[in-house]
Amino acid sequence: MTRTPAEARTREEVRAEIDRLDRELVRLLGERFGFIRRMAEIKSDPSEAYLQERVDAVLANVLAEARKEGLDEALVEKLWRLLIDWNVEFERREIAGRRKQDRT
Repeated sequence: MTRTPAEARTREEVRAEIDRLDRELVRLLGERFGFIRRMAEIKSDPSEAYLQERVDAVLANVLAEARKEGLDEALVEKLWRLLIDWNVEFERREIAGRRKQDRT
């Protein structure tokens, strides 16, 4: 049974809902990462891993969603910049590794 924040009456109920949401967030991050992995397979050069226009678009999208949800935009931006930076480095490593294998 899921509860809204207002329906959670005890610490245990609040913690159970936070734990439930954490599981869902991790599942969603895993799904998102599947697309990051696929993008690394599609791209052919490590320089393609970072596109400023795409970073700007992603941040604009998530900040707009944060505003709608009443979330702290600075926190959301910090989290997404960390996520983007990690994804870019992952793509660069994957693409470079594949290119290295292709040359051998």
